[in-house]
Amino acid sequence: MPSVVPWFGRSARETARAEDAVAQETRALAARLEKLEAQVVMTERYFTEAFWTALDAAYEAILPERVLACIVCGRQGRRDAFEVRVDHCLFGGGRLERYVCPDCDCVFGPQKYLDLGEAFVGRDYQVLYSRYSEADSTARELRAFRSLEPEKSGRYLDWGAGGGWNRTLETLRAEGWDVAGHEPHALEPDPSRPPLTGGAFDGLFSNNVIEHFRDPITQFQQFHWLLKPGGKMAHASPCYDYCFAYTRFHTVFLLGRSPFVLAERTGFAVVADERDGQYINYVFQRL
Repeated sequence: MPSVVPWFGRSARETARAEDAVAQETRALAARLEKLEAQVVMTERYFTEAFWTALDAAYEAILPERVLACIVCGRQGRRDAFEVRVDHCLFGGGRLERYVCPDCDCVFGPQKYLDLGEAFVGRDYQVLYSRYSEADSTARELRAFRSLEPEKSGRYLDWGAGGGWNRTLETLRAEGWDVAGHEPHALEPDPSRPPLTGGAFDGLFSNNVIEHFRDPITQFQQFHWLLKPGGKMAHASPCYDYCFAYTRFHTVFLLGRSPFVLAERTGFAVVADERDGQYINYVFQRL
């Protein structure tokens, strides 16, 4: 049996050799992990693109005969009754075909994403945000919050507060505001956050969230339930214009008349709006 020489009995040369061997093993392990990570990313990209390519082929066959319905005003018609706008998804989601509603001006779609179940969409977001982070949105979220003209006695909800790429909640709480956060597609639900209850909030706000709604009517009805009578909500997004259309996760662009139509159909009134470059914000009040 070879003898094991404790570190204090080794020569300087033996110690250096041992340290070099450990360093080589560490580098080899790091290289293997880097290779495995690259393989995981490549595999994820391949299967993502394969899924959406197959779905695009199926939808190209059925869309010409499909009856489409605007997700804001409800107007129905075949594909050729709408202006079609086409983009390509930056995140491997293939062809993005959207439709301009002639009745309310909103742009909605792609239909293939609107048709998906909530569970699948939730997983799709979780995969995206496991690798992708938004830019720091603290300043714009704070601006949306302050557009509510909040009062210190009120309770407020930051809708879409997850992701860890902003300091909105900690900033407002440090200022003494009673603000809760909710992220519909959080990777891990936060057990410390209280459940949402009807009529619990004086105000609600979001930034870069409203364009993700696949059913804005139902979503605004939920907001109506969450807010107290007369409560306000502010939704800031550059997608009140048709921009940032290169992602399947953006399913509604509230252009022209559509914010007012959406408000009217869900028990709200638009009471303020503001444009400052890409900062566009609408304030809705519960009737």
